Amino acid sequence: MSGARLPEGFGDLERYCDTWGLPTTRERHAVRCGSTMEEIREFYDAMTDRAVEACDLIDSYALDSLPPQVNNLMALVLGLAQAHVAVEIHGQPRAPGTPWPNSLKIVRGLPMLG
Repeated sequence: MSGARLPEGFGDLERYCDTWGLPTTRERHAVRCGSTMEEIREFYDAMTDRAVEACDLIDSYALDSLPPQVNNLMALVLGLAQAHVAVEIHGQPRAPGTPWPNSLKIVRGLPMLG
């Protein structure tokens, strides 16, 4: 599939790339905090069903040499970590009792985590 943003077999998740497959934790956190629980839950359910398969594929590569499509898949898995916080911990997009936007500013970090 020419022009695919994700590895073969993960095309059903491409619709989430622009929203949840962002390059930094700060951006993915902002998406979580700005999304409705319905939007978060839809992504969470779709990714949870594919997470083990996605991680197995990602693990078959060295992190410093991921092909672009696999890198995009890893960004979605990292987006799942943000959705997990809303669904399984807070029960809402943001931590209860915290203002948004808050003072937490992630300014740098490891690639994909920064």
